[in-house]
Amino acid sequence: MNTLHKKLKGLAVAILLVGATAVTNAAFAQQPVQPKTQQTKPAAFTDAEIKQFADANNRLMVIQQEGEKAMLAILTEEKLSVEKFSEMAKAHQEQKINEVKATPEEHAAFNRSAQRMMEMQPAMEQNMQAAIVKDGMTVEKYEQIMIALQQDPALQARVQKLMEQKQ
Repeated sequence: MNTLHKKLKGLAVAILLVGATAVTNAAFAQQPVQPKTQQTKPAAFTDAEIKQFADANNRLMVIQQEGEKAMLAILTEEKLSVEKFSEMAKAHQEQKINEVKATPEEHAAFNRSAQRMMEMQPAMEQNMQAAIVKDGMTVEKYEQIMIALQQDPALQARVQKLMEQKQ
């Protein structure tokens, strides 16, 4: 079950990332493009902003877990294993779905499952956006902190500490 959970979590993360990208891309599409400058010092965020970010991230993890459960339920209802769905999804993305060894029933179950998961996406995107803005944080600020996290170990430590305190 642990391996199954990991594979499903990877699938859920991929689907949620697509949703998160859509949410943040919509925010960025509304902003004029500014030339990139060399950042000489890490971005400074207030403790309140870091707390909002950590709280939003904790809410996003709950949404992810709920999404995982819903996707697993879909696969169970469609009698399709996580492994087979993942294999077929990868092949579909690479436009090689016809090369996958699967029965006609598995192809039909994959199509129904994928369609049902895609239908979940708009609601998940809305829930994710609501989770981010709940305490007054903007999607743009969330994205700024997320980008800064990738570059700043001290910021990573601050966020991790706050997230652990909330759990």
